[in-house]
Amino acid sequence: MTTCATCGVSGQPDTARFCFSCGGGLQPAACTSCQAEIVPGARFCSSCGSPQDGAATAAPAAQAPSPLVQAVASRRITSVLFGDLVGFTSLSETRDQEDVRELLSSYFEECQQIISRYGGTVEKFIGDAVMAVWGVPTAHEDDAERSVRAGLELVNRIAALGGDVGVPDLAMRVGIVTGEVAVTIGASQQGMVAGDAVNTAARVQTAAAPGQVWVDETTRLLTSSAISYADAGSHAMKGKAEPMPLWSVRAVVAAVGGAQRADGLEAPIVGRNRELRLVKELFHGIEETRRPSLLLVDGEPGVGKSRLGWEFEKYVDGLTDAVRWHSGRCLSYGEGVAFFALAEAIRTRLQRLAATGDEAEPVDDPARLLAAGLERYVPDLQERTWLSPRLGALLGVGGVGSFPREDLFSAWTTFLHRVSEDDVPVVLVIDDAQHADDGLLMFLEYLLAVGTFPCFVLLFTRPGLLEEHPTLATNRRASVLHLESLSERDMAALLDGLVVGLPESVRASLVERAEGIPLFAVETVRSLIDRDLVVPRGGQYVLAAPEALDLDAIGAPASLQALITARLDTLPPEQRRVLDQASVIGNSFTVEAIATLCPDVPDLDDALAGLARVQLLRRESNRFSSEVGQYQFVQTAVRQVAYGTLARRDRKASHLAVVRLLEADGDDSGELAPIVAQHYLEALDAVADAPDRAELAAAAVGHLRRAAARTAALGAPAEAAGHLSTAFERCDDPGLRARIEGELAEQLSKSGDLPRAIEHGERARDELHRMGETDLEARAVATLGTATVNLGEYERGFNLVAAFHREVELRIGPAEELLLLRAMIVAQIRMGGDIRNLAEDSARLAEKLGAPVEIANSYVSLALHYMTQGPHGLGRMLLESAADITRDTHDSLILSRALTNLNADWTQDDALKAAGYGRQAVEAARVTGDSYWLSATTLNLVLSLTVMGEWDEVLTLTEGVSTLDLVMTDLVRVRVLRARGEPWTYAPDVDLDSADDDPTFVASMALAGALIEDRAGARPDLVRVVAAVRGLYETVGLFDDFSLIWHLVSELAWELGVRPALEALLAVVESDRRNKPPLGLESQMHRVRGLLAAEDGEPAELVEGHLRAAIEGCEAWHARPALARCCADLGVWLSGQGRPEEAAVQLTRARGLFAELGAVAWAAELDAQLAGARV
Repeated sequence: MTTCATCGVSGQPDTARFCFSCGGGLQPAACTSCQAEIVPGARFCSSCGSPQDGAATAAPAAQAPSPLVQAVASRRITSVLFGDLVGFTSLSETRDQEDVRELLSSYFEECQQIISRYGGTVEKFIGDAVMAVWGVPTAHEDDAERSVRAGLELVNRIAALGGDVGVPDLAMRVGIVTGEVAVTIGASQQGMVAGDAVNTAARVQTAAAPGQVWVDETTRLLTSSAISYADAGSHAMKGKAEPMPLWSVRAVVAAVGGAQRADGLEAPIVGRNRELRLVKELFHGIEETRRPSLLLVDGEPGVGKSRLGWEFEKYVDGLTDAVRWHSGRCLSYGEGVAFFALAEAIRTRLQRLAATGDEAEPVDDPARLLAAGLERYVPDLQERTWLSPRLGALLGVGGVGSFPREDLFSAWTTFLHRVSEDDVPVVLVIDDAQHADDGLLMFLEYLLAVGTFPCFVLLFTRPGLLEEHPTLATNRRASVLHLESLSERDMAALLDGLVVGLPESVRASLVERAEGIPLFAVETVRSLIDRDLVVPRGGQYVLAAPEALDLDAIGAPASLQALITARLDTLPPEQRRVLDQASVIGNSFTVEAIATLCPDVPDLDDALAGLARVQLLRRESNRFSSEVGQYQFVQTAVRQVAYGTLARRDRKASHLAVVRLLEADGDDSGELAPIVAQHYLEALDAVADAPDRAELAAAAVGHLRRAAARTAALGAPAEAAGHLSTAFERCDDPGLRARIEGELAEQLSKSGDLPRAIEHGERARDELHRMGETDLEARAVATLGTATVNLGEYERGFNLVAAFHREVELRIGPAEELLLLRAMIVAQIRMGGDIRNLAEDSARLAEKLGAPVEIANSYVSLALHYMTQGPHGLGRMLLESAADITRDTHDSLILSRALTNLNADWTQDDALKAAGYGRQAVEAARVTGDSYWLSATTLNLVLSLTVMGEWDEVLTLTEGVSTLDLVMTDLVRVRVLRARGEPWTYAPDVDLDSADDDPTFVASMALAGALIEDRAGARPDLVRVVAAVRGLYETVGLFDDFSLIWHLVSELAWELGVRPALEALLAVVESDRRNKPPLGLESQMHRVRGLLAAEDGEPAELVEGHLRAAIEGCEAWHARPALARCCADLGVWLSGQGRPEEAAVQLTRARGLFAELGAVAWAAELDAQLAGARV
């Protein structure tokens, strides 16, 4: 027993660390002077005699400031949720126990996931009931709202779970109470909170109706700004002296804290639970995959697409974890504004990033906005420098510039990736996608293919988009959700949610007229509100006189358009004037703009407020929206009807007023050019015979050309062609028409519309030639030649350009000549011709113009010449230089082209080094978003990996891939599968009888046919195969695909014992006196020579020399499969020479490699050879 040195109480157990009386530590007592141990209670130290003030002190360690002792309990205001399954007990009695256990596991998992998403903590599960708490261990000001949102999500999810498992009656009821509880600090789950609020929440849950969330008065008051409620009456509660008023949750009607809440009529969401659940699941799916995903929501106007998006936005806003939200809308007015929705979304994001605090005002200067936003999320200066002009091109900052489309797409994707720092999910919502330009849709497909961060893209569109762009539906990262019209039952529920107490006859009539379109029902009720036939009362809308309402008698319209027209006809003149003029501006507009168009409206603010009050307009309240403070039409249909009622001359005057307004604001970037042009065209068409027709047409054409230039620079040639086509049709000046037609042909060629490009290119060439515009004629000829080559008419396209080039070479500018040379190089490469002179001239011109990308492209073209004609090393140096240039300029297409050619070239010299280039090439190609180029780079990587023996990866990369070169892909797959003794076949799309005259294709097909004949037991015709290999050599020399095909054919010839074929193959290579064979080819030649020498009984030194040289070559080549076979050959030969120990070394090595490769067929062949088969 010891005595406490602090309070002096004795009898402390020897093992105790703290006093049972005062809680002080039981450390040994020590003198304050010499630190010697002293007797508890002593007044003086027995060692030094120092006074101890009548009490012993603790040891020095105890004198240090002690940490504050945390209280073990506290009192806090929390929100407590109780939820209980309804119908589970009867279910468990009729189901197998394992099924019940699995259902409960799913239920528990769903509860945990949903509650944690809203920042709550599961306190405990009690059977099939759950208790959760908000405000513990950390409190937030919106804890009550989080708990209600979680309760609604639980109720909806359990109903869906019941449907999934075939139990439609399964439901959950939830009770939530906010109040003071006792909190056990540090407790986890069980025993965290206790108090009256806990007991009351459980009793509220018991009172709640199945499928509903009920709350107490405190919770309702704290959350009513964002949640709507219905009075559930007062209920007697155990332990409560008075009945307790309870409230049933109806819906979430705003963002967190009541932000963006729209006053007035809002219909309940009915009949869309399944669709909303799918949206949520796909969104949370990107959190798991960390990859982009797209959901396209398709539906007729008014069916509920926007409402689904609003419900999803409220859901995301209520989640605890951060989400980066972006939204944009495609313009129906000024169709063809390239990437408008994306620019709007990113502009809003930059505005958010530039804000320095809660009270920060939006940054008005676009350049400063861009710089501040980039500095916030892009810490790397070099990357920021690269991103800035490319994002500026999208946002209209600093000029459009001229960047390859893939470069722009890469930059925009990179920026979104940086926004998703630490894998925070990014959401991109695009509304009115039926008006999306092709460029935007191509960017979204690029994003899906290349993105490596969680990004959820949500497209809302009317029917027709998928028919025009079917790849949106077939993309493996995309899903399609078609919104059907609501059922009569759901429409009835919708109407009951809008107006309480509708007579059955009125409800039935409205359901019939609506035909499943929610918008019709909402607009009908709004029209009744306008006439005071429906009035607000007690927080809900009711009929003013239910017994007197007769829809037919009051002339209620039977169609949506008629209904809206009838509503507009009831407006006061000032409001109607504002609405009509606003319909000309567009779907959204500023107060300043409408004030300019409505100078005759005395009180504009009052008119706008009145239109908002009757819910024809609404004002954007999200301060981070690019349209914050602007007014918007609540429904697009309202704008369309208002616009359609304008007289033609009034319509023209209004359009020209909008033009003056837009031109006064300035538009150096040309972003608004298509909108301005459209207003000119609408004014022109409104009064077709007006005297200012020519003036308006010229202005429209000028803006269309500006729009085309900007759109082309943004990598959207199809949209540019659309602008130019309209300009061409509207232009009356013959000279200007020729220039526009040349520009149109160029954009059509780039967009892939080759027949139209040739048609317009020929007309432009002829007219420009007549006008003497040689430089412009050269551009037209280059376009015409490229389009002709891309149609497959290589020689015709080359001759067309070459003849013109010879004629005008000394009379055109360097930029135009470079275009002609580029067209001829493409044609010569397709024909397999000599491109050296053309490529050298191209490089000289590119250097003269100071165009790095063109210089790099010329280097690649020159390199291809030297790779086949020599000197080979010079080709590699040029490729390395091209790669260095394009890394600096971030041109991913040319970079991937240089890298994949380095990959292909090094594959036969150093497969390991080649694969390194190959992986870089694939990544660069992935950035381009070009599926063809990604396929080409992947194939070259596959060839390197095949040589290295990375066969599992080869099979994975080539499995089910239809975009690769099927012939070459199947050759390497067949080699792997044959070595492994597995079944193999060629892809059904491979036509072995094709008449294609490409030498590589012919040789590959000949080899494939021989393999198939051999498997069928027939004697392959290797004479034809060797002839095809010789033809390939005559085209590409010893490099490119020649080495690989030579290797495969020589292996087959040896397996079949066709010596003449082997000798002929050797002769092909030996005939080349100019180039040294690549290491892989040289190694296989040593193997063939050694095997033939052994068969002929040549001296042992000769045989062994060749076989060991083959082994050394394969080692340096990093080619495990070839090394394994060479080791096996040498082991078998050494065994036959009576050198068993040396043979064992090689055979052991061969068998080890065979095992690593899974080459069981090769291992069996080795065993057969050792048993006495032919060496």
